[in-house]
Amino acid sequence: MKSVKTFWTDYCEKSSLHGLRYVVHKEATSWERLLWAVLMAVASVTILVHLYASWKSFSYSSMQIVVDNPRFPLSKIDFPAVTICSINKILYSKAKRLFLSKYENEPELKKKYENSLYIMEILQYPHYKDLKNFVKTNPVLTDFPSENISDLMLKLMPTIDEVFDACYWRGTGFNCSDILRLQRTEEGFCYSFNSKTSERTTNDSEINPPIAKPNGKLIPLKNNVAGMMTGLELIMKSLITEYFPNDKRFKGYNIMIHTPEDFPDISSSYKVYSELNQSSRISVSVSHIRADESLHRLSEKDRKCFFYETKTTKTKNFPSSRSNAEDNCYSECRLMSTYKMCNCTPYYFNMDESQQQCGIKDIQCLSKVKVLQYNARISEEEFGFLKQSAQDFMNCSCPHPCSFIGYTTEIRNYAKDFMAYTKFPPAYTHIEVHYKERFAISYLRSMKYTTQDLLVTFGGMASLFLGCSLVSVVELIYVIYKSLFILKHRHTKVDTPSKHERQIILYRHHRNIYHFCKPLYKPSNITLPEIKY
Repeated sequence: MKSVKTFWTDYCEKSSLHGLRYVVHKEATSWERLLWAVLMAVASVTILVHLYASWKSFSYSSMQIVVDNPRFPLSKIDFPAVTICSINKILYSKAKRLFLSKYENEPELKKKYENSLYIMEILQYPHYKDLKNFVKTNPVLTDFPSENISDLMLKLMPTIDEVFDACYWRGTGFNCSDILRLQRTEEGFCYSFNSKTSERTTNDSEINPPIAKPNGKLIPLKNNVAGMMTGLELIMKSLITEYFPNDKRFKGYNIMIHTPEDFPDISSSYKVYSELNQSSRISVSVSHIRADESLHRLSEKDRKCFFYETKTTKTKNFPSSRSNAEDNCYSECRLMSTYKMCNCTPYYFNMDESQQQCGIKDIQCLSKVKVLQYNARISEEEFGFLKQSAQDFMNCSCPHPCSFIGYTTEIRNYAKDFMAYTKFPPAYTHIEVHYKERFAISYLRSMKYTTQDLLVTFGGMASLFLGCSLVSVVELIYVIYKSLFILKHRHTKVDTPSKHERQIILYRHHRNIYHFCKPLYKPSNITLPEIKY
């Protein structure tokens, strides 16, 4: 068996690593061997330094977003949800018929009821401050109403048939009640098209989007064309005569475009006024951001975004299905902050039937949470915020999703002279929502430094400085293993002379015929002479 030194010498002479053969070259001088050894040591240290730097880049790599497909087909993207909210949440004719008519002989009490109902109509985020001023200057009922506020508002709100005259999807006319649903918003009760967060009942039409599958999954409608009259068209009636006498607001509707998973965000709504003789068209541009699998190696804190399958909403009236909607998080946070501060919730987002709904007696408290609800928590590391404006904030943790669909909207108003007046009521509002372009832009969010980049960097550095490859590393590990095996074998095995070998040693010891410095072992085919005493 070879010695360890011989084994390593053979390996160094035949190895593919640059310079290793010259370290053990027999004809090389000592200074030449030392020079090659120093060069190899410097090369090895350089590789380790660069490998450590590459590993740090790999472990703490930042993300990048690149264009994946500039002509991503619209047929693979859900058509946006469209939410329509009448500015007046209570029809004045219904209020007179169901409540105010009871107090015709009591004008003061009737006025209080009327003012109280008006407060319920304008009770919406972010206009809580207006309620406080109205209560100061007008007589109201402090304990109004005694029954559930949510049920009361549902009775007094305009129905689908009272709001919409005609509805079209992709140029085909539909019964409006077959494609629209009741929708809860922070403005109050509204109606939505293609929204997963809208209210669902057993009486809903089978074609009412999003379509419910037997497994409970909701499938929103899609569209594959763009331009005029290719999306959703709504002909809405004018409700100018249905406003309260003291309501000085402009008459019309709020239109919100959002993803089907989102609750509508009223801060990004478009106002369409009934007084203006015009038609409003909202064109939608789409961007599709997809997260690469490489993001999974980072924690949510490091990547600063979440995967939608890890997030669920907690509140009863928020979507039970998993959602990647960041806006839902802020809506829920505003709701929770209102409940913690005022011990009540607005009627349109009642978290629990046992919890109190905010009424007129809570107006004073609601007016105090307005600034708090506007602001999200500010990082202490960020600069540029005034301390006076950053005192009140919601303690929300709402990172944005890694994958999402973005809708960019643009509204344009046109004269209504192109439409047949004989087809629709004398006073109406026309809204059209359609795609602006026939393709979306798809982006890919991924890590800048991938596993492949790490391997390429390591392999390139090792090959550049030492001519080392993956097989060379395996070969070196094998040589180290064999060396350890040889050392272990030599320490554990003791060579014991055989019987003939012992006879040779004894023969030399007693006869002393040959004077050798070292004992010779039995050569092959030699017969030992017999020893006589």
